[in-house]
Amino acid sequence: MSSKPALPENSSFASLVLEWAATNLSDFPWRASRSAYHVLVAELLLKRTTATAAARHYRDFLSRFPTLDSIAAASEGEVVQAFAVVGLQRQRARAMKRLAGWLLSRYGGSIPGDLGSLIEVPGLGNYSAAAILSFGHGVPIAIVDANVERILLRVFGSSLPPHPSQALLNEVAQRLLPGDEHQNYNYGLLDLGRLVCRYVAPRCGECPLNLICDYARVGADAREGTQHGMTTHARKLRMIRRERGLSQKRLAEMARMSKRTVGHIESGRTSPRRETLEKLAWVLQVRPKDL
Repeated sequence: MSSKPALPENSSFASLVLEWAATNLSDFPWRASRSAYHVLVAELLLKRTTATAAARHYRDFLSRFPTLDSIAAASEGEVVQAFAVVGLQRQRARAMKRLAGWLLSRYGGSIPGDLGSLIEVPGLGNYSAAAILSFGHGVPIAIVDANVERILLRVFGSSLPPHPSQALLNEVAQRLLPGDEHQNYNYGLLDLGRLVCRYVAPRCGECPLNLICDYARVGADAREGTQHGMTTHARKLRMIRRERGLSQKRLAEMARMSKRTVGHIESGRTSPRRETLEKLAWVLQVRPKDL
């Protein structure tokens, strides 16, 4: 039977994140609300776009569609027009119309406050469901996106097994969640990964976790290619793909290669050829050398 990862005390990790969050959180408009619907709108606006772009249009969208009922009553064309400012408007509009219809028919327009019900809603994954629970319903649940994953992998690199599963990362994140201020803590982790513990050129010297972080404790040369037993290509491809919100299957389709090829590269079982890297880099909108 596998043993649990050896983690620091909850207070060690969480208190450092909360201390940093107290003065460093980004001031996005949706963070001022504790409405589950407002969080839901923000999550749909944030899919595959920047937080800055979403922030510019968040209030306008809510002014136009203040409730799920207003979404359901609007034509798809009206919703498409509202999403046009952030792109992917047809996909977003269809998803929003379907989601609104589902919630109205199943829950009378309310947004459920438990994980099992939320992940059944069309278009909501585990991340969005957790965000709605934490920020919209006040439920103490960890939120794990690509940024938070990166923090966990770096801070606890020596304690985690090679290629930790998503389930294990979620479990670790939940165990670290503080009993109080979980909303500020979740926002803090998201911002810390986006602003400080960045994929490229992380600012370890500015990070509040650097004294307990395995990644920060080792030299750049030592950590570059071997963290978690993964090759440089494997680690970079996995992180960038997740940051772009793509599944292995979708990335493979866009790059016109097999899902098996992408999976083998990410697991470190194969070293990609130059032309394969170029295809993947083009889809991910990075330079081949970034992979």
